[in-house]
Amino acid sequence: MNSSRLVLLATLVIALFAVVSCSSETNSESAESVATVSESDDQLLEISRVFAPEKIFTFENFVTAGWKKSKQYDTETVAEANGIWYGFYGGRDIELRFYDSYDVASTVGFSDAAEVIDLSSTTKVARNAAGGSASTKYKAFTVVGNTVMLCELAIESCIALVDALDVGTR
Repeated sequence: MNSSRLVLLATLVIALFAVVSCSSETNSESAESVATVSESDDQLLEISRVFAPEKIFTFENFVTAGWKKSKQYDTETVAEANGIWYGFYGGRDIELRFYDSYDVASTVGFSDAAEVIDLSSTTKVARNAAGGSASTKYKAFTVVGNTVMLCELAIESCIALVDALDVGTR
């Protein structure tokens, strides 16, 4: 199961690379873009994970696992999301974004999460923050079945919640 997650992530990275490589920019602009995308892809590999693609989760599954809800956000700012909740697990902020299926979460949700997370240590602006705040603390994300989890500071806070869901992450 671990190798299937790596294959999926590698496929997504290759697809992103192919789209950028096929753009109609000049050679020097294209080389700059590829270098930037390669750096970004490497960072995404370090801060994103995919688990349990065959599962469909509900808000209640996460509450039962120990996630503490704080508030619900409007889904208007996040494409194809049908529910967005902000809460805590293990003392860390975790935003849950629910989609109709794993396919939607792993494509549209993955792309949105990749835009929202803060890949640098100095940038504080999130372009697609569900809560409408211009400040973000999310440094990582994971796709778990039909859900995208935005993780405060590090992927480990989300992985701990995934472990509590008991979906066989290891």
